[in-house]
Order: sequence, then C-alpha cells, then structure tokens
Amino acid sequence: MIRGWLIFSLVLLANSAAADDGPAPLAEATGRFKLPEGFQATLFAGEPDVVQPIAFTFDDRGRLWVVENHSYPGWKDEKKDRVLILEDSDGDGRFDVRKVFLENGSNLSGIEWGFGGVWLCSTPNLVFVPDANSDDIPDGEPVAKLDGWDITARHNVSSSLAWGVDGWLYGCNGILSNSRLGKPGTPDAARTAMNCGVWRYHPTREVFEVVAHGTTNPWGLDFDQYGQTFITNCVIQHLWHVVPGARFQRMFGQDFNPHSYSLMGSCADHIHWAGGPWQEARGGDRHDVQGGGHAHVGAMIYLGDNWPDAYRNQVFMCNVHGNRVNRDALARQGSGYVARHGDDFLHAGDPWFRGMTVKYGPDGGVFVSDWTDTGECHNYEVVDRSNGRIYKVTYGATKPWQTDLAGKTNLELMELVRHKNQWIGRHARRILQERAVEKRIDPGPLSKMMRDESTDVGKLQLLWALRAIGAADGALLLNLMDSQHDVVRGWAVQLELEDREASPRVLARMADLAKNDPSAWVRLALAAGLQRLQPFERWTVAAELTARAEDTADTNLALMNWYAVEPLVTSDMARSLRLAANARIPLVRQYIARRLASGADPAALVALIAAVSKGDQAMREDFLSGIHQALSGRRRVAAPAGWSELSRQLAASKNSAVRRQAMLLAVIFGDRQAMDDLNRIVADAKADPAVRCEAIAALAQSKVAELPRLLQSLLADPQVRLAALRALAGYNDDETPRAIFAHYSGFDLAARQEAIAALASRASWALLLLDAVEKAAIPRGDVSAFHVQQLQSLVNPQVGERLAKVWGAARPTAADRAALVVEYKHRLNGDVLATADRSRGRAVFAKTCAACHTLFDAGGKIGPELTGSQRNNLDYVLSNVLDPSAVLAKDYQMHLIQTNDGRVLSGIIKSEDDNAINVQTATELVVVPKSEIETRKETANSMMPDGLLPSLSADEVRDLVGYLASPGQVPLPN
Repeated sequence: MIRGWLIFSLVLLANSAAADDGPAPLAEATGRFKLPEGFQATLFAGEPDVVQPIAFTFDDRGRLWVVENHSYPGWKDEKKDRVLILEDSDGDGRFDVRKVFLENGSNLSGIEWGFGGVWLCSTPNLVFVPDANSDDIPDGEPVAKLDGWDITARHNVSSSLAWGVDGWLYGCNGILSNSRLGKPGTPDAARTAMNCGVWRYHPTREVFEVVAHGTTNPWGLDFDQYGQTFITNCVIQHLWHVVPGARFQRMFGQDFNPHSYSLMGSCADHIHWAGGPWQEARGGDRHDVQGGGHAHVGAMIYLGDNWPDAYRNQVFMCNVHGNRVNRDALARQGSGYVARHGDDFLHAGDPWFRGMTVKYGPDGGVFVSDWTDTGECHNYEVVDRSNGRIYKVTYGATKPWQTDLAGKTNLELMELVRHKNQWIGRHARRILQERAVEKRIDPGPLSKMMRDESTDVGKLQLLWALRAIGAADGALLLNLMDSQHDVVRGWAVQLELEDREASPRVLARMADLAKNDPSAWVRLALAAGLQRLQPFERWTVAAELTARAEDTADTNLALMNWYAVEPLVTSDMARSLRLAANARIPLVRQYIARRLASGADPAALVALIAAVSKGDQAMREDFLSGIHQALSGRRRVAAPAGWSELSRQLAASKNSAVRRQAMLLAVIFGDRQAMDDLNRIVADAKADPAVRCEAIAALAQSKVAELPRLLQSLLADPQVRLAALRALAGYNDDETPRAIFAHYSGFDLAARQEAIAALASRASWALLLLDAVEKAAIPRGDVSAFHVQQLQSLVNPQVGERLAKVWGAARPTAADRAALVVEYKHRLNGDVLATADRSRGRAVFAKTCAACHTLFDAGGKIGPELTGSQRNNLDYVLSNVLDPSAVLAKDYQMHLIQTNDGRVLSGIIKSEDDNAINVQTATELVVVPKSEIETRKETANSMMPDGLLPSLSADEVRDLVGYLASPGQVPLPN
C-alpha cells in the first residue's frame, strides 16, 4: 500500500523527538559514548572540517583519505563531492593537517588508495585518480576503469572498496537496479550483469568479476585472519561469509541463473532486532538489547594490535538505527562460519549518530565515521549537509605512527607482512605487489620464511605475499595442497584455479582431496574452484564431492556443489544420471533430476524413469520430487516409456512421500487412475483439508477437464473454498460465475476477495460481475481498487464502458494525482483525524490492503511490511497511496499476462524458467505455462492501484488513515 516497494533500507523516519534538537555538540560527543572498560574515544575530526563522510581509507603514511558526499540524494552529475586528506602528525587522536585532494567528484560512495593514486566508486563508474608523485595533487582527471553501474540504485550504489588478500580490489553493490558492467566501450553483450552482491577488479590486469550474487544492500566488507571475505548488509540478515561463486538469498527478485533453485543464507545465528518485521526494527527499547535495528554498514574484522586480544578476529559493524557499533564473534563451523551475538561495542548516546565506516589504522586504533543526521542511513529527501564526524577509539596508550611504508626496502616489507597489526601487513603486501609490476622481486626471503613458518595464519600471510609478487607458482601450490593446515590447503586450491586452468596433475590431486580430505573447509574451496573450470573438467572432482554423505547437513557446501554441477547436467545426460545415482547428498540428486527434466525432453524423462526404477527409496523420493518440480509449469506431458509399470511399483511403496510424489507426477503424465484417485480425495469431506487442497492444485495445474463441475459443487465447503476458487479461475467455464453468485452470500471476506478476483480476470465474466454490482447482488464496497485495476487491465471496450457506468473509474493523470494529494490533505486535517474510528479503519484495511500488506500482526506478504513505515506522516501516506507508481523498483513493476483462453493476470513476476512464469497477483501465486501465454506486457505501474482512496467513502478514508497512524494494533469492530 505504501511505496515501500522501493524504499527498503532508507525509508524516511524521525529517530526521536530529541533528535530535533540537533546532534551532540562536538565538545560533548565522545563524552556520551558508552565503551567497554579501558577504551577511550577522541573526536578525530568534525564539522565544518569534514561533512557527509560516506567513506574513508588510509595511505601508506597512515593519513585518512575521506570522501565527502554532497551528491546524495539527488545523484546528479554535479561534480561537487570531495576527497580530503586528514593527518594526525602528533598522534593525539585528532587531525592537525587538512588538505583537499579532489573537489569535483561525482556520486562518490567508496574509496581505496594504492597503485599510485585513489580508487573511487563514482556511479556509474569506478574511477582512478592518479597521484604518482605523491604530492597530494591529482596528476590529471579521473580515469574511468569500469562503467555501467546504474544510478537508479540510489542508496544501493556500489561501495565498500577494499584490497583483498589476493591482490584484487573488492566492492559491494545493492539490489535496486540491474547494472551492466565492463570497461568503457565494452558492447552490451560482453558486459557482466549484476545487481546485489560482491565484485572484484584486478588493478593491473584490468579484469572484472562478480564474486558472489545476492543479499540486499551490502555496505561494508573486510577479511578475517584466514583471508575470508565478509560483508555487512541491510534489511535481511546482517552478516555474510562470501564464498567465491556463492548465490545468496535476496530481499526480492530472482537469481540470474534460473536453475540455482536454492540460495545460500547468512552465517549469523541471530539478528540485531527483537524479531518481527525489519521495517519496525528502527531503534527503541524493544530492540535495544538485541542490537538496535536492521540496517548495518561498515564491516571491520579487528586484526590490529592496540585493542585486547579478546576482540581479535571479531566483526564490528555500525548499526544505523541503534546509534551504535554491534559486535559478532566468528567461529568456524562446518565448511564455513557461524557468527554469534556479542555485546555491542559502542553506544553513541546521540540519536543523530549514523555510523558509516569502521576501520583500524596503523597504530591499532579504530576510526569510526558518523554521517550525523536523523534519517535512516541518510535522510532520503532532506539531507543535513552541515554535519559529519570521525572518531578514534583506542585502548590505553598508543604509539604515534610516523612511518611511510613506501620508504621501506623489499626485505623490510617482507618481514612486515606477518605483523600482528594487519593494517601494516596488508599495506606491505600491496606495496610489494605494486613493485613487482615494475620489476622482478627476489622471492627467496619469503620462500625461506614460508618453510620456517609453523602457524596456519603465518603461512597464509606469506603465501599471499608470494602471490602478490608473482612467485606462488603451480609447484608451490601443488605442494601446499599437502599442508597440515586445512586453511592453507584451501587457499592453495583457490589460488591454483585463479587463472581458470588446471593441469591433469592438479585435477588428479583435487579429486584425491575431494575424496579423502577430512576438512569441509577444503571441500568448499574445491566446490568454489570448480566453477572456474570448464564444465568438462569438473566431472571427476564433482563425483567425489557429491559422494560425501557427511556434507548433506552442510547447506552451503551442498549448494556450492550444485552450483558447480549444474552446467554439466545437460551436457551429458548419461553421465549426469550416474553422478546423481552415486551422489549421497539428497539436494544434489533432486536438483540433477529437476534440471534434466526441465526441458521435458522425452529421452531425458525415459532415462530418469529408468533410474527411478533401479534406485532405492531415498533416491526415488529425490528423483520424483525433482521431476515434479521441473514439470510443475506444464499442463500435460506424454508419459515416458516405462512409466506405467513403474507407477504400479511406486503406488505400492512403503514410503508415503514416494507414493505422494508418484501420484502428483502421474497426473501430469495423464494417468487416468491417478486423476480418479485425486478426484476422490478432493470430494472426500473427511480427508485432510491440506491434502484436498494440494489435490485440487495438482488437478487444476494439469487442466483435468471434469474438475470445474466438482469444484463448483464445493464452493459451499469452507475447508477447500479458496483452493476451489483459485482453480476455477484457470478454466474458461460459463458455469463458474453462476456458481460463484449462488454461493457468494455465504463467503467470508477472503473468499469474496478471491471470487471477485476470479470474475475480474476474464472479459465475459467481468461483464457479469459488473451487472451483479449494478443490481446490488454483489455489494459495490466488496470491489476494491485492486479489482478495478484488474478490470482496467482487460483493455476491453465493453468492460471499460460498463466500469465507467458502474464505478466511474478512469486512470488519473499526474496532475490529477497531485491535485488529489492537496485535496485529501485538506480533508484529513487534524480535527477530522481526531474523530477516526481505528477499529473500523482496521476493517477497511482488511478489505483493501491486507491481501498484500501486513500491519502489526495481520495481512499478506506480497507488498512490504507497513508497521515501521511513516504511517503517521500524512504527506508521506497520501503521496504513496495516491501515486504508488511514481518511484518503482523494476522487480515490482506490474506485468499483464493474457492466456490463449482469455484469462488476464496482472501481477509481478516472481520467477520464471524455460517452461513457465510465476505471477504473484494480489491474491495468489499463479504458475502460467509459457506455451499458453498469448501476450505479455511489462507496465510502468505498481501493483498498488491508483484509485484506492477515491473508491472509499469519506468516513472509510478517515478511519483507514487513522488506523494507519495507530501506534499499535486495535481490535476489529464487532
């Protein structure tokens, strides 16, 4: 109902009444901080010396390079963002030298320093600003290294630049738009598609890759002591272990590969709010103990040398609504990690505190930037550009950093890569990488250090340094695959496959590791590495990995195995079936069967049926489930050879899941006996209602011809009524409207909404519906704005004419919408809203909004949760309700689907594959076979209709708006 379709992590929301007084004065700010005992904070810099500090990094002298973002929220190419250099020359925790390096930046949101200049996220580009002589003056204009990021991502733009341990530049990107990335001038066909996830770019080879797809708006990236990548994220879970090749759960939309089937989850075992919808998790007492809210930015895994070791290798992140810094404790678990809830590290004591970036520096102290505003992350409409702070948090005394690492010799830098403070180690390694580009560096000292090193962390740090100078060759990596440390073995596999090639000897060693290595960590590295090889090179290793039954419960490893296997499946059906038959991971077996069956190729189905006939009960269940999932978008598929005999065997199985899957599949194969059995289940009033509804859906999906008569007779049965109405909508049967009208008076609210939705989906039925409304056989108030929008979507002249007569409906112009906002704002003044009956408003909400939206504890999940939105802001409510399509994420654009039997569906595309599309309407998720689609059109409209308020009476509008502004749930009227 509200335009929250788009505004996920940055919905406008006042933090508290105290925030109206302004941020804490600079002199008092750190005094309000709550920190663990022994820690202290200083104000490193504040307004007017720094404002809008969206990101920062360090150079090799330990100076802060800070991005001031003045472009937000307009994101116009106005070239007004700045890059500052702040230096603390006396080590007192406060800057004393300030320079402006760049003052004509555009849409800057991320920064990293190295290779003779600064790298900047400058949407739509990744740019490099050279300063080869280090005089703090750009050597020329910014150079676009990559372009194609979409500016319409708004607060989900690219961010979080950081040098990886592998020598690549890493970054994040959010979900609100689809970008097409490549070097400037790259044709569209050669570009890489991306929306949310993690990417990387090599600074000298100029190669771009997506590391992992998914999440929502990741903003914050760092690496642990083992070189593993972690990101912090907004809206859904807050922390993700980024495995190369991973495909993560998303807030909305479909993964780029329709055959991924399932997506990987967060590594955190908790959330930082007290449960419930994320939209209402914006600070306050209820969420305080858990961490303060759903939005997280600025990942730091502490590997410095100033804080106590108890904090080492733990994750710290800014919690936007909690005005604090959260802390999670990382522990290895299975193939990856679990992140457990730790006590929050810092409470700012200031409702204006908006932490953005947190990083440790050369002396081990930690710097935290503060956007300093009252909006969510950033105030999306009105930004206070006068504020900004950077704080420094230390434990006890620190030794001032007065060193320029660029002046060190190669040997000195080699010694430093294992420094306890990995700020020093990482900078040393990057400088060695830079020097190796210009000339060869003798790897002898590093190689000796590697031989003498006994710890896993130390060996990794030396391995990364050898890689940085080009000295980690195949012989070394093959040798390290025998290391006693599993983290070293895993990295040896990862680095060996960086060039996307593997010799027969390497493939043989990988197969041996897949079969015999006791560490799930190594097996995950193998599964990730396989994705970098050509499909024909993967078979042997994949067979060994998928035969490891102990990995069944390791969801991430099981899915990574599938992502590696998926491209193989259709290339060699016989070999894929052998792979599946030998697999001991049920998910892999099921998905191989699903992928093979997805094309409904007769030969593939015959082969699958033959495999099922030979398999054990567990394998049969997995194969049948996979085949059924693949064919669920088809009405009827010719029964493959061998099905009749196998069907009789399966019907006698002692495994109930096998019998059920066989029956559902038999219907798709046109098995008359199975159809009769399901018809009997549907008609049996004593049968389990859930089983009856499943049987209705199966029969309807296969378009069993006699089903409408049975379902029309069941409209009086409340146990299956909704399932019957949804199924009947898929049949163009003239008796259905008459049956609906005959039973309509006995329907509850949900059934009435479903019935009208069905009647509004076909032109001939719609005319009967409008006749019934005109004659008061169906109350006019039962027809919602959603139904009117569906009727308009029929684009039928007769329906349009009758609708105008019965309803007076017309699509408003932009000027009409603007005028309506003014009109309703005048109508709904404070005195009028004071008389609102919120209970009756809840009833109006249930009728008009609850199908799609949840408010408090009631409603649907199609649209965004409304509980935490600006429900008490009348301007916000009216602008979004009266003009819902003004700003719309692509994944929430409404599509019109007309089938070849005259049904018109309006909704959003939830997913699609080669066979079918899944359309989410206002009432249900409909699977539509592509073979039955006559026309398909994407509109610029939201599913939220324009005419919601005009369709209501003045009292209903008042009560609805009053209910929306309610601080808590109210009872329905009697």
